[in-house]
Amino acid sequence: MQGVLHPLSVHLPIAMLFMAFMTMCYWLVRGLATSVFENRIYSLTRFNTAAGLLFVLLSIATGLRDVLAGYWIAFNSPLGKWLYVKIILAVLIVIIYSAFLWQSRKKPQYLQEDPRVMTWCLTTQLVGFVLVLIVTALGTMLVFYPHLLAQLG
Repeated sequence: MQGVLHPLSVHLPIAMLFMAFMTMCYWLVRGLATSVFENRIYSLTRFNTAAGLLFVLLSIATGLRDVLAGYWIAFNSPLGKWLYVKIILAVLIVIIYSAFLWQSRKKPQYLQEDPRVMTWCLTTQLVGFVLVLIVTALGTMLVFYPHLLAQLG
């Protein structure tokens, strides 16, 4: 397994996007509990999302490189369709988190003052993180439990 890069680059985007999701939840819960929505927490969410998005792109690139170099499952193998599913979901992650960054730039401070933008931001963080969990589970299954995916078809 010399030269495999994807396992080295996959953990940081998961951690960054998890941190973004958790800080967004903390921002919301704390704001609702105390009526004080802190901009620095919201700014941390935006930073973690931007960094996570960049590392997702790096992870996609290294994953494609590893597959095309023949280190993992090939696209034309029986499990190859799961690679396509994973790529589609990863692209959706990029789109969803890009939508978060696009919407959140409209209100870089005092997000709670615009309910429409706040709803967009909360929704994209939730949907994006659910997709991260699905892609993580799928990647884990491709590496450690391919027999289960083969049974699923």
